[in-house]
Amino acid sequence: MMKLATTPALGLAYFAYFAVLGIFVPYLPMFLDGRGFNSHDIGLLLAIVTTSRIIGPSLWAMVVERKGDPISVMRFGAVLASIGWLSSYVDFGYWPLVLGLGLFSLFWTAILPQLEVSAFHYLNNDSTVYGRVRSFGSVGYIVVVMLGGLLLQHFGSEFLPWGATVFLALLLGTLFLLPSFTLKNTEGQESIRFRTLFKHPVFLRFMAATFLMQISFAPFYGFFILYCRDLGYSGVTSGMMIALAVLAEIIAFFYAGKVLNRFSYRVLLTFCYGLTIVRWLIVAYLAEHWYWLAFSMLFHAASFALAHSCAMQFIQSFFAPAQRSRGQALYAGVVYGGGGAIGAYCAGVLWADGPGATLTFVSAAVAALGATLMAFSLPKTLRQPQNL
Repeated sequence: MMKLATTPALGLAYFAYFAVLGIFVPYLPMFLDGRGFNSHDIGLLLAIVTTSRIIGPSLWAMVVERKGDPISVMRFGAVLASIGWLSSYVDFGYWPLVLGLGLFSLFWTAILPQLEVSAFHYLNNDSTVYGRVRSFGSVGYIVVVMLGGLLLQHFGSEFLPWGATVFLALLLGTLFLLPSFTLKNTEGQESIRFRTLFKHPVFLRFMAATFLMQISFAPFYGFFILYCRDLGYSGVTSGMMIALAVLAEIIAFFYAGKVLNRFSYRVLLTFCYGLTIVRWLIVAYLAEHWYWLAFSMLFHAASFALAHSCAMQFIQSFFAPAQRSRGQALYAGVVYGGGGAIGAYCAGVLWADGPGATLTFVSAAVAALGATLMAFSLPKTLRQPQNL
């Protein structure tokens, strides 16, 4: 009953959340470039902003553990993230913008880990239904990326502040449609002991693999639109390229549950990460040909959608139910925060305002190779640790 009643609101929450990212992720570098910042400034800003994702998820997970109310934490984060976003409206210079976007990012981290935990709670841990609901997020991303390309072409990069605000408001309203629930510890269940967790070889290899994969994605998230512009593609074409990647992602999410039931997480992660190596090499050397660039976008189905679904399955299997909020927070903080920050800074240095684009994507392929090797070293089957 909970599953049927909550699925539409849950799908809308994913739609709104990723619609915001559909403007923020691909078009923020163009926005910063329009404000007069160079690639080093952009890379540093993205690294600083992303660093808040290291601290934020664990901070909010602690709040959730004490309150047992992930929905209230998401609502609180969405309100304060919206306030932080207001700093993008007025050009006060570099560091005020860094501060404002850093606050936005810190409170933004309160949302997705708890949304993932809530989704599995509402859907009774049904990975097939989860993949289909999660695909609403991809739909939101693809719609807004294509819309963003049109807005960029007609209004310039200053469309970004008000464009994202529209979907921030939609997200905030949607979170109030989700019914509250309480996370309760199972009787006798111990909290995670981090010193034990970080000695667990399977967990460490999994985190290393996903960490390296996030580093490899940094040039794509941080500089792809600028790369397309330098290659002579229009804003609409650039948006359509990203939309093609997200369309492949939507299809992959829709069938992810069936795929996960047929193959082990080790096989899938190794396959997905291996394809990512090829993807970045195509972008590095063949991106001036639109058909090769479009072909590389299709790899997003594996390198992101299936890989993400597989990682979520790992978290769900590795952590006990009452500990999954902290597991999601740890994953988000170390992988998206740490990997994203290091990747963003390195990409900004290597990019060198354009001439280093090929080297940057080749470096991304090397990071993906490391992730592939770590994924291949994982065991075939996963058992939940008994000593956490």
